[in-house]
Amino acid sequence: MRPLSQDLRQRIVAARERGEGTSEVCKRFGVSRKSVERFWGEHCRTGQCHPKKIGGYRQSRLAQHDCTLQRWIEATPDLSLAQLQHRCQVQLRVSIGITALWHHLRRLGLSSRVSGYKQLNISWLWF
Repeated sequence: MRPLSQDLRQRIVAARERGEGTSEVCKRFGVSRKSVERFWGEHCRTGQCHPKKIGGYRQSRLAQHDCTLQRWIEATPDLSLAQLQHRCQVQLRVSIGITALWHHLRRLGLSSRVSGYKQLNISWLWF
């Protein structure tokens, strides 16, 4: 779902500034009551009403442990994702899901293909 346009947000805030009620604004612009309340609240708090980022901006919980992960994989190349997940939780005190762990390893260029972990050759990899 895409965020509502900045123009629509500004018109909603302008309507509320003129004294129109939340219900009236909802019906007039075809948006939910919660959206009107959220836009108005943000405008009152910050003086602005911009959409928040959608996806791709969070850093992995393992970002600061890249060297440790690589050392573990080099020392024991046949570690499974579940074993790595357990090590992360016990030794690093980082709780992370299997899928998130897999994505992080992939970003590092590590893969659990065929016989354990090995460095990926990006030139042959298709996405």
